[in-house]
Amino acid sequence: MTPHLPHVAVLDHLRPPPGWRTDRAVLSTYSAHSSVVAAALLALAGQDDESASGTRVGLVRALTELRDNVHIVVQSGRLTLPPKPASVVALFDRFIVQAPFDEGSAGVHNGQSWHAKFALVRYVPADPSVSDERWVFMLGSRNLTLDMSWDLGLVLAAGSHEGVKGETVPQVIAGIGTLAALLAKSFPQLRQWSGLSKAIKQVQWQVPVGLLVAELELMLPGDAARRLPSAPAEVNQLFAVSPFLEGEAVRALGKWGGAHTQRQLLSIRPELSRLAGQAGKALDGYAQLLVLPEPVLDSAADTSLTVDGEKAPADQTGLHAKFIHAEHGAGHTLWLGSANLTQRAWSRNAECVARVEIQKLASAASDQLLAGLRTFADMAMQVQPDALLQQPAEDTSAIKLARARVHVAARLLGAEQKREVGVAVIKANDLPHPVEKDISLFCGRLVEEPSLWPRNTHVLKLPETAELAANSGCLRVRLVLGSEQVEWVQMVEWSPGLDQTRDDAVLSDYLGPRQMLAWIHDVLTGYSNGDEGGSWDDQLKKPLVSSAPAIGLPSLEQALRLWVKDRSRLDEVDRILALWQQRKTTVQTDPKMEEQMQRFARTWGALRSGLAMYKRRKTT
Repeated sequence: MTPHLPHVAVLDHLRPPPGWRTDRAVLSTYSAHSSVVAAALLALAGQDDESASGTRVGLVRALTELRDNVHIVVQSGRLTLPPKPASVVALFDRFIVQAPFDEGSAGVHNGQSWHAKFALVRYVPADPSVSDERWVFMLGSRNLTLDMSWDLGLVLAAGSHEGVKGETVPQVIAGIGTLAALLAKSFPQLRQWSGLSKAIKQVQWQVPVGLLVAELELMLPGDAARRLPSAPAEVNQLFAVSPFLEGEAVRALGKWGGAHTQRQLLSIRPELSRLAGQAGKALDGYAQLLVLPEPVLDSAADTSLTVDGEKAPADQTGLHAKFIHAEHGAGHTLWLGSANLTQRAWSRNAECVARVEIQKLASAASDQLLAGLRTFADMAMQVQPDALLQQPAEDTSAIKLARARVHVAARLLGAEQKREVGVAVIKANDLPHPVEKDISLFCGRLVEEPSLWPRNTHVLKLPETAELAANSGCLRVRLVLGSEQVEWVQMVEWSPGLDQTRDDAVLSDYLGPRQMLAWIHDVLTGYSNGDEGGSWDDQLKKPLVSSAPAIGLPSLEQALRLWVKDRSRLDEVDRILALWQQRKTTVQTDPKMEEQMQRFARTWGALRSGLAMYKRRKTT
């Protein structure tokens, strides 16, 4: 196990194998960044590249192929985006499921967060005539952000995977099916997982020899039985790792075992200093206190904190892993997942945690796992309790904005957007403004500068836009205090909802004729002509004169082969041409490409008419 794996490795596990496609997927995260959401969608569609990005055509294909079957659950108020997002981000409202938890409800110590971090993916063969399936489940502490912190995760594969002979064994893990059922029950957008949950409970997952996934649980607020793990018998060594701490949970773990038990606690210095300054002496049960760097946040990224100190990691290098490892009389047990060593994590948040038993020492998997756990301790620096000086907390502008963010995100839950004469109206159920009078609230469309939301009103009116593509269930929300600000994306549904016409408007504005021809080329031949518009979030370049080679016009034989093998591919070409026909005619594009697209459209129309006649003759 390498000490620090790049975030691209996560995308490698999301990408379908050759000959397969993503059929269903749900990704769960506390926080997310729009660029990483795009990277995940590109990977799930097999359209990503080695840089964890993709082209305009690749992202459009991902958005059209995965819609309604892929969803990303994110805590309300924790989706961020760059200052100038690409217009296509408006379509992310088809994939984002906003968890409506109030992080600051009833005071800063009683809030709830959707904090579970996992992915559940089902693949099916790309050939529709073949019936088969594969599954991937990932669990850890990594958010869908630009996060490069140290972490620990679990990846399992199932289905038609044969495993590696002598290295993996099949195991039923009922907790994954229960997780799917809970998701279907919790979110209307995920109700399709209800029908799959029973089948998932019977799936045989490939687990490395020497390991047993003894338990996997999605803990939700209100679960009566949830609590910190109980100590195994005869604990010899304990290694607890968590970047965020709370006295009661740390004190409870510090009592595992007896007088001869060696206990280590690894965290970040500010958290250990905070506990060292408390009267409860929560750190006294540990022989070693270890620190790794706290997250180093990029100044351009979202640097806000939640009210209980759990940072929304973005652009960081530091500690983010969360696990408990105990060596005891019966062997080794590891608890890993999303839960910090806080009572909030183990009693109120939505968290996902697995218990893994290391049954056979000296197996390749157990050796690698234990070596990986030791790497955390080897990288850390030991600190003495008397060196942990508690620094008095300052009520900085960043902290004030963090508190306000939690308040506003909660107040905007249940808000709606609707059209009225000459305006677009955003209506909250109550006043959404921060309690602090010196913090201003701004809100608006993704592609525009947000507008000031006047105090003492729960309604914000925006000038109606003639650009249908500018409308989205994703709204930009900004809080400003002096020279500092914090910004995020809030999901606010339209009433009535946005239909396919809006989606088509976004896509037709996003792609030029060159990219649409490249898309058609890929559909017809299975490979691109290399003119896919560059990186999906770059400005589209539209030269007046094209040097791209002309796309070959389809022959009747080629269309017939596609019609017999997979006629949905012909339907996809129809859809691309429909998008092109409703493009903005006022935008200057390459005349040569426009002419070529028109020629192709005429030829394609003739082919489709011929196929219709052919079908009628065959049926009669």
